[in-house]
Amino acid sequence: MDRELRSQFSAFVFFPTSDLNTEIKGELIESGFESFVFVDQETLIARIKEAAPHVIAFSVDALLTPLSEFVTQVLEENSEIQFVCTAATEQAEALMAYREYNFSEFVPDGDKLAKRVLWGIERTCESLYLKYQNEGLITELEQSRLRTSEIEEDLTAKLKQTEAQVQNPAPSQLPVIQPSAFSVASQLAQIKIGSKEEMIWSFLSHLNCKGIFFKFLPTVQSFVATLAHGLDIDDIKGVGSRLSPEESSDLENLFSQKKIPKVLHELMTEGLRIEKFEAQPLRVQRALDGLFVFWGNESFDFKDIENSFLLFQLAFENYSLSKRMEGLDIFDPTTELHNRNHYLKKVEEEMARARRLQKPVSVVRWSVDHLMEIEQSYGRSNKDLILRAISNMVRKTSRLNDIACRIEDNEFALILPHCGRKGAALRSERLRRIVENHAFALNDLKVTISCGVSEYPTLSSGGEDLNLSAAQALEFIVGKGGNKVCLYKPAEEFRPDFEVTP
Repeated sequence: MDRELRSQFSAFVFFPTSDLNTEIKGELIESGFESFVFVDQETLIARIKEAAPHVIAFSVDALLTPLSEFVTQVLEENSEIQFVCTAATEQAEALMAYREYNFSEFVPDGDKLAKRVLWGIERTCESLYLKYQNEGLITELEQSRLRTSEIEEDLTAKLKQTEAQVQNPAPSQLPVIQPSAFSVASQLAQIKIGSKEEMIWSFLSHLNCKGIFFKFLPTVQSFVATLAHGLDIDDIKGVGSRLSPEESSDLENLFSQKKIPKVLHELMTEGLRIEKFEAQPLRVQRALDGLFVFWGNESFDFKDIENSFLLFQLAFENYSLSKRMEGLDIFDPTTELHNRNHYLKKVEEEMARARRLQKPVSVVRWSVDHLMEIEQSYGRSNKDLILRAISNMVRKTSRLNDIACRIEDNEFALILPHCGRKGAALRSERLRRIVENHAFALNDLKVTISCGVSEYPTLSSGGEDLNLSAAQALEFIVGKGGNKVCLYKPAEEFRPDFEVTP
């Protein structure tokens, strides 16, 4: 979480000593959070009524009332407030009962408490940010779908009206209609495309005019031609322009005046010899995605395709928001590894690729030994801290095409494409040793992991079998005490689909 995001979150600090309050507030302010210190419980509750924070960081020792009464008071004022609680380690088990009451982090008393409270608050705010982002996307998506539905109904009504005019024209006048525009809109309403580029191309190819789409690259402030209808895209593909600093800062005002950046204007008028055209920006959640430029014969009028463009823009936004939500839904928020759904999907994909290329693919299932006992002794926040640390070790020792996932509370998986069973076992042993030798700074706590390894085609026959066999190898070695790597052994009658180098 960067400093700009931290500044959007506020935290109330409530600890028994002024020195500790001041130290924690200093850590929060230095990191960018908005923070307020309280020395008594009544003042804190009164302030919540005026302006509720996102997080309350407090010590059980600072309370003048039972913990349950304090939590009830806070949540009655605002049920969204999250708690970061500090207490003695032996109170961890009793505090487990409060997890469903917004207790997001438990920080045991001890050295460097201020920094550990800061970490707890930051993790809590990261989770809140993802939650708010997800809720915002859902709202935007629903609003966009509602707008699309309304426009579809309006276009359908207009289409029926124009059809009636064609069938029963008034004797004194000829019908003036643009059936192609309504036809395009009707087709766009049914679009189900696999990528943004396919969607844009489908839209352009159904128009009764010509057009170019310039993709906007915000990191370099440039427009690049990617798709076109009515001219050879190879002549201009990749051609575009880098905006001047003045144009970058004034881009929206430029569009509002029906103008385009100077270099794009020169490309149209001097490079393509097109004097009359219409430019329309394409946006998703008010963020610029690209720019359409339309033109036709001398009688071309953008109003003829305006309804079609409006419907396309809404359909495009729906698609983009849906894809963004899918992206949010593939990661585990604690470890930032891929989640179970993504894992199961990728196992099948890599299995299909392995069959096609006649290359092996391995799966390593691993878990932290005695994790439940660690959580009971050190608290959930420290358990999550351990899982995040090990997940970072996994990422640092992974190849670019390896896929690391969290599939249960204490079960993780590594998909290793183009890796045989021997390489997977060596990789697992290396990770096991790294974890075993790592100092976790929790009273010299020693953390170990167990690994179960399987491979296709030598040890399993398909995606489900690959996953299950790795899980069985893990279960076996955990039952033997853990802190080891176990390679799955198939039945004697098993025959691989093809032979690979071990």
